[in-house]
Amino acid sequence: MSPFVILYLVVSLAALATGWLKGGHPERLGVVFWLVGWMLAVPFNDLRIGDLRWAVALLDLASLCAFLWLALRFERWWPLGVSACLVLMMVVHLSAALIPEMTPLGEASAQLGLGMLAVLIQAAGAFERWLAGEAPASATAVWRQRQRTT
Repeated sequence: MSPFVILYLVVSLAALATGWLKGGHPERLGVVFWLVGWMLAVPFNDLRIGDLRWAVALLDLASLCAFLWLALRFERWWPLGVSACLVLMMVVHLSAALIPEMTPLGEASAQLGLGMLAVLIQAAGAFERWLAGEAPASATAVWRQRQRTT
């Protein structure tokens, strides 16, 4: 495993943990979208038509739709940033299919770079929520409110 992939995994883990622990419901939904996408990407990675990883491209398109839904459903800025990164990831998939000079390593590095930027944008959204003094979703849980009243 290359150092860039290790950096991607460490940054993604820290960013998603921040989103889960300090974020609200939109940030937690975003974390769930990332985790489901990554779990599904593993078995779909080897399904190809020529140089196009069509199953991963469809999965990225579904992720784009999910984050656009988050942007339209909640008043947060970060789902638009994540969606922009996912649009660029779709362009990388298209480039892999149309440009014969693009190597699989070049495609993978572009996907990893844009993926890291996307999870950092989501972590910035959770950090901004924390700076604004908004309570994380874990602090607003029903069971925590019951503990305070008893």
